[in-house]
Amino acid sequence: MTDINNLINFLMPSNDSSESLYKQLSRSLNSAIQQGLLAPGDALMPERELASKLNLSRITVRKAIDQLVDIGMLNKRQGAGTVVSESVDLVLHKNLSSLNSFSADMKKRGLKSYSRIILREEGKATPKEALILNLNEDDFVHRLNRVRYLVNEPLLYEIAVIPASIISITSAIDESLYELLESKKMNPVTAKQNIHAIIADDNLAIKLEVSPGSAVLFVERRGKNSNGRVVEYTQSYYRGDRYDYVVELG
Repeated sequence: MTDINNLINFLMPSNDSSESLYKQLSRSLNSAIQQGLLAPGDALMPERELASKLNLSRITVRKAIDQLVDIGMLNKRQGAGTVVSESVDLVLHKNLSSLNSFSADMKKRGLKSYSRIILREEGKATPKEALILNLNEDDFVHRLNRVRYLVNEPLLYEIAVIPASIISITSAIDESLYELLESKKMNPVTAKQNIHAIIADDNLAIKLEVSPGSAVLFVERRGKNSNGRVVEYTQSYYRGDRYDYVVELG
């Protein structure tokens, strides 16, 4: 049984943080589930009561909870309130109508992500890279291959190629490539994406920590800045058990 006092202390937001209250709560609820303070099948206290104990508005609490419902960590059941999913496997619903980075997407959900760099190099553009990025074959590109993680679990393997005239090997890249591009006023504002299903070979399976032959979503993206210049060519391999794509039609 969950110790209510310990849980409330764990969830209590910090007044010193610049992060919004609902994101703090979403993150701390996520951590409470991952660390076992909330077990599968446990029911959360009613939103009104939780808001009162945390000195938050009910709207803030609901927004935080809805983020975890969206990724499948919490379930709202009629007559039973909100409960921790029996399986806390993450399933992220990615909206195809929005153009943002993995880091920004996770931050928007109130979740903490990080990356492991597999390869970072500069070299001459391959014929395919030169064609896509509208470069000469003697031009250089910056290649950045990363495994992107959430809650210590790899979600995707990403291969990004950027013209070296925009980003050099000496440029600092922490988490968000898009933030770096934006600082140079070269961020993509439109993109064309091709998506299809593949199966993971041995090499990709190791990176994504799945079994060989597992389903993977392959996304190939070409992003253009406000002047119509292609500034990124990215190939992303998403775990099929962790991602699905959503299209909103109107």
